[in-house]
Amino acid sequence: VMPHYPHMLFEDTAVWTTFLEQQDYGIKRVWYDIHVGLPRMLPGETDETIRRIASGVSRKRIDVVASVGGGLWIIEIKPYASMAALGQILTYTRLFAREYNSPGKIIPVIVCDVCDEDLLDGIDELGVMVLVND
Repeated sequence: VMPHYPHMLFEDTAVWTTFLEQQDYGIKRVWYDIHVGLPRMLPGETDETIRRIASGVSRKRIDVVASVGGGLWIIEIKPYASMAALGQILTYTRLFAREYNSPGKIIPVIVCDVCDEDLLDGIDELGVMVLVND
């Protein structure tokens, strides 16, 4: 548990800290702010320094990648898990699998305080695990 995590908003930090304090899922190691996806395309005449900066700040960012068991959890943290969170975690998981080698299965996970009930019956079909804090 840390007072702040890379790129997390205050409310996300609170959700993640509560999760870490309340749960034990056998997390062995975590990585924060993992960049995936393509950078924003810039005009051809753009200065190389600007191009490198844009590449660093315009890619999508996974909140947490955690080593659990023999695989990896791709984790999106939200106070309220909505359709947007579901879309994010599905996209992040696909991009991560394309860009990185995993030692085992890659599992999309949403950690939240509250989950939109309309999502609950569909998330299993999509292979997404939703972990709701007590």
